[in-house]
Amino acid sequence: MKRHHSRIAATAAVVLATTLAAPLVAQAASVNSSSSDSVFPSLGNAGYHVNSYDLSFRYEPQDKLTPVHADALVKATASKQLRSFALDAYGMNTTSVQVNGKPASFRARGGKLTVSPSRPVAPGARMAVDVRYLVNPHEAGAATGWADTTRGFAVAAQPAGAHTVFPCNDVPSDKAWFTFHVTVPDKSGYIGIANGLPVGKPVTRAGTTTYTYRTRHPMATELAQIAVGPYRVENLGKTDGVPIRNVVPRGEKEKFKILALTPQQMKWAVNELGPFPMETYGIMPLATDSPKPFGFSGLETQTLTTYDPSYLAEQPVPAVASHMMHELVHSWFGVSVTPATWADNWLSEGHANYYALLYRFANGWPSNDGKIDSMEASMKAAYENGDIYRQKYGPVAAPTQESLSSNQIYQGGPLALYALREKVGETAFRRIEHTFLETYKDKSATTDDYIAVANRVAPGQGVKAFLNAWLKGTKTPPMPHHPDWKVTSPGEKESQDAQTRNEEIAKILSGDAGQ
Repeated sequence: MKRHHSRIAATAAVVLATTLAAPLVAQAASVNSSSSDSVFPSLGNAGYHVNSYDLSFRYEPQDKLTPVHADALVKATASKQLRSFALDAYGMNTTSVQVNGKPASFRARGGKLTVSPSRPVAPGARMAVDVRYLVNPHEAGAATGWADTTRGFAVAAQPAGAHTVFPCNDVPSDKAWFTFHVTVPDKSGYIGIANGLPVGKPVTRAGTTTYTYRTRHPMATELAQIAVGPYRVENLGKTDGVPIRNVVPRGEKEKFKILALTPQQMKWAVNELGPFPMETYGIMPLATDSPKPFGFSGLETQTLTTYDPSYLAEQPVPAVASHMMHELVHSWFGVSVTPATWADNWLSEGHANYYALLYRFANGWPSNDGKIDSMEASMKAAYENGDIYRQKYGPVAAPTQESLSSNQIYQGGPLALYALREKVGETAFRRIEHTFLETYKDKSATTDDYIAVANRVAPGQGVKAFLNAWLKGTKTPPMPHHPDWKVTSPGEKESQDAQTRNEEIAKILSGDAGQ
């Protein structure tokens, strides 16, 4: 995933009946916030843990004001007595709330839906919160969690937009099980798509068809995908036991021939990282005529990567295939093992880029100018930028909202992993990676969790201090076995050649080469 920062911080221009206009993620943390995330401190809510989301989306295209009629059933367990509690929610018209089947009072303000049940929820008790609401995914600026699809709708929630699509505890650490019910008019020619696998066959009733999907693994809110549009599901059989299904705009299959690479890419990734951790995988180029439907090229929505269709159809094969590998690797790093906070985002993006680069050079695809043709050469070029990016963006594991998708994440993350491999050797490095994935499968993990695993798997080598310096330090440490590698001082003026080379490596590492 690579997102334009301006869209993350967008604010709503329209006030709906029960939601007051306020910045989406910039407001100060309220008393209902967990405040555990330094990047988005206003998101997240104390007092409960979500167990599951059961989400129903009914597409009513004739309703121009709010064409999506939705119902979110949030099941959670209270960690303390709750006389009131909050869900992250923004840009939606909430019409009713029930808690355990009884009407509850509610107030929507400042990105929070505060709910007061008819009676307090006891510590350890389970609660079922049913929120009914209306929302317009096409309202300009109203919701950053929606993609700009000119036909139907789709979701692009990362990093902080899921709560503009459905009320939730919008932090990556509170993973939950998801069920989706997507209802479309029969005459629209549209189908419903969501994360996970279909549950039974679509149900047709009273001029509409409902598609139901359910995840087989818990999911972070930012990884959700719910889409309606003129799509066709292309099943490619199983690869290493994993069902591969791509979802393509109807009549446009020939534009996306590169998706045929998915099975062989799956084999490569499984060989590197171990068994695929999800129930299925596929890619969905969105059905849209918008020249830029969202602020990124691809997004790791769980089990079904979302893509800008123009990127897949128009960019050179080395760029697109490497980017596809980047998104596939997210199934392990980012989806199965989710960063606990957004400060830990390098765990997701750093690993995705590291393995995408390995894949790129293993296929003999150099940089566009032909000057970077190996992993070592790419890492050397990235190393030169180390201090420049640390000064500009801060340490690798300490991003801000503004630097969350910076070159420090996309270059500094892979560089730290390369340094670890150089220090402990290829065999120990693979053991670290596999042990980390096995330990935190279906969970969230922090930077310190990764460091602890690495230190345990490769004891007696000073790995803890080594990784702390690489991930949290303000200066780029020496690269093991490469004493000749030098960093460019932030105060030095780069030559034109150096600028060109650094821009090139930044494109390769960010997955946007050729764009």
